[in-house]
Amino acid sequence: MSSEAQRKIFRRIWAVVRLAGRFLRNAVPRIYATAIMFVIVWLTFLAVRYLVTSLAIASGPPPQIVALPTRLDRAALREGRSAFAALDAAEHPRSPLAHYHRLGGWVQPDTFNDCTRSGCHNPLPHAKRKEVRAFLNMHATSIHCGVCHMEGDRVPRPLVWYGLDAGKPGDPPSLLQAYAMLTAPDAASMWKRDGDAAQKKLVHLLNSAARESGDVPALARLAEHFEAYRVGSKAFDQMLTDGPAALARHFRGEYGAKLALRDERTGRPLLGHPNTGPAVAEWFARKDTAVGEEATKLLEAVHPMRRASALTCTDCHRTQGSLIDFPKLGYPEARIRSLIDPVVFSMIEHINAGRPFNLPAVLGGAPLPPPDVEKKAP
Repeated sequence: MSSEAQRKIFRRIWAVVRLAGRFLRNAVPRIYATAIMFVIVWLTFLAVRYLVTSLAIASGPPPQIVALPTRLDRAALREGRSAFAALDAAEHPRSPLAHYHRLGGWVQPDTFNDCTRSGCHNPLPHAKRKEVRAFLNMHATSIHCGVCHMEGDRVPRPLVWYGLDAGKPGDPPSLLQAYAMLTAPDAASMWKRDGDAAQKKLVHLLNSAARESGDVPALARLAEHFEAYRVGSKAFDQMLTDGPAALARHFRGEYGAKLALRDERTGRPLLGHPNTGPAVAEWFARKDTAVGEEATKLLEAVHPMRRASALTCTDCHRTQGSLIDFPKLGYPEARIRSLIDPVVFSMIEHINAGRPFNLPAVLGGAPLPPPDVEKKAP
């Protein structure tokens, strides 16, 4: 090929390259402008749609309300925390309704409690008296039924913690141990003396408490905060001040453990009336037809250790002669003080006995009638 032919080919290639370059120089700004226009149109559409949907179309009640279970029955309590959006959404309520309709915690299922897993009783079994059922069911979240309803003469009662994950005896809940660190009388000197080691222990306890409670987000975040701040800083000292109140919100239903009577022969928790399997099966086979004395005998066979009457509040919540040895079970002093305060528990027993609940005179009006007395129409 001659040099002239090569030059012609080169000129043609160069012309194509120049044409492509000219096209790109003109096309890039156009493509950029088109993309900007598309973004503006899309954002405008989103903004207008948001205004229309938020102002002109009713959005309905927030999930903190509609996602709550309507009944706390056995099926509901078997669900995990993540099954109900209201539990996590209630951590930071944004609307007024969500603020007042809050369910800040959940009741962990106890799959080792023979009283409930047999199908005889609900996990929250106290429902007869609306005046006191909330207080009684609150105990069912951290105490096995047998503590109050099974016979026993020892004072204090032989009790043991058992984990809800395996039903085996264990140490006091990590939540209580963390609360003990934050409320100990010598807490200030401990933080000065141990510093980083105490911080690591507290963070470990809080992470364990979050895991034992069913991965409660608030406990996990509390652990993250205590780990993030430097011991001795103002932020850390503020966490030490606010921590006890934050932990106290999780005492009901989020221990990951319960107290039960201890079988003194084996040391294991007594989670049901012993050797009653055949009696339970017979009860279910005949409960629809048995009446009167026959039904009574069947129930007595199912509950051979049942007390004639359950323990009362002040049998345990008292300063002297309590049936529960709170210090031995790992309760810190600050928690014990709130558990033996006689004012609240005496008031509950007062209401449970059907006596009038008198309002302060400054509020005016007559005393409220006993809860079992209905107002008759004139």
